[in-house]
Amino acid sequence: MRTLLILFIASLVSGTTRAEAVSLAEVYQLAIQNDPQIGAAEAAYLARSEIVPQTRAGLLPSIVVSGSYTDESRSYPGVPESIAPSSSFPTERLSAGMNQPIFRADRWFQYQQAKAIRSQAGALRDGEALELIVRVADTYFTILERQDGLNAAMAEQNAVKRQLEQVQQRFDVGLVAITDVLESKAGFDSATVNVIEAEGAQTRSFEPLVRLTGRSFDEIYPLQQAFPVRSPEPANEEAWVNAAMASNALVLQAKAGVEAAQKQVRINQSRHLPTLDAQVSWSNQKTDNTVFSLPEVESEFYSVNLTIPVFSGGATRSGVKQAQFQLDEAQNNLDLVERQTAENTRALFSAINTDVARVKARLQGIESSRSALAATQTGYEVGTRNIVDVLLAQQRLFLSEFQFASARYQYIKNTLRLKQLVGSLDQQDLVELNRFIDVSKSVTQVKPLEQ
Repeated sequence: MRTLLILFIASLVSGTTRAEAVSLAEVYQLAIQNDPQIGAAEAAYLARSEIVPQTRAGLLPSIVVSGSYTDESRSYPGVPESIAPSSSFPTERLSAGMNQPIFRADRWFQYQQAKAIRSQAGALRDGEALELIVRVADTYFTILERQDGLNAAMAEQNAVKRQLEQVQQRFDVGLVAITDVLESKAGFDSATVNVIEAEGAQTRSFEPLVRLTGRSFDEIYPLQQAFPVRSPEPANEEAWVNAAMASNALVLQAKAGVEAAQKQVRINQSRHLPTLDAQVSWSNQKTDNTVFSLPEVESEFYSVNLTIPVFSGGATRSGVKQAQFQLDEAQNNLDLVERQTAENTRALFSAINTDVARVKARLQGIESSRSALAATQTGYEVGTRNIVDVLLAQQRLFLSEFQFASARYQYIKNTLRLKQLVGSLDQQDLVELNRFIDVSKSVTQVKPLEQ
């Protein structure tokens, strides 16, 4: 029993510190539940949505019920108590009233405006949901990119170390000059610094996971080498732009803002119009003061109230002008958002095509750098190249390998951003991407004590 208790406590402690390796899809699911930014966006949408029932209430009847109890006491100085009237007069009052707007144009347009405001808040929330997908992917693949940078730095360090050992051996037997040893030593020191910097960058890259998920992780899974890199489909730039104009979250938000501004113009204009309300009320009063009132009085009241605004000092007219200026502002903001969205869509479409070509070129560059390194090493053996040439060739090879990995991650990020711009990004994109996560390996966060 004691052993089970110890194991249970240990599991609780480990659960509050670090968790096991997670995939891209698992990070996203945790982010949906725990990311404060998406939580705030959802709460903001729900709060702004309440304006719809609030403005609708202005078109519906309002009913008020009230009641009171009073006890009036009177005294009669100089009058004998035997002949004085009663000195306590309790009174009970109960009333109910209903007011029904019949014609309230401003309230009707306020109700319509509230729907536009809710749509605007919905577009903002949907935009944050798409942004969450991008933020999760960006964080995840930034970790992998930093790990590839660390791998390249460590590979370079190991290669330079081996090169230094070989040069030292050759110097010991008198085959090379001391300058080769010093050049190799300088190259090793530089590679060591690069490893330390890469370890720090890799360690820090895990921190955004805490902000996204509310949990700490020190392991994630890498991307498979077989991940496909393809050009956008359809291959028509204008088709992507048109899709963005129809579904982009910022464009939809700006359009809803224009609609809300239009309704505000109608609201302010309608304040020139008359209003018409119907009222019904009922009251009942019971009292013991029969000297001044009947013991019980019940009354009913029906009325139709017409109000015609004549002059308000110019405030209504000024309000209309203000609303029209605000409409112009909203329309110009919409034009700006549409132009920026079109520009960004075209830029990302072009960037993805460039990424595809870059990935292919980087892959070819690895082969070229590998061949160049082999040729340089051969030249060094026969004396036609020096040790600096070898070190530079090694650096180019490892840089080419890192640039290839980085180009793949940039392609993924740009592809998700393009889909985000056109409003077609959803959870399924991460599910499809997660299929190419290699769960047979893991990327582990470098501990500061290991540096």
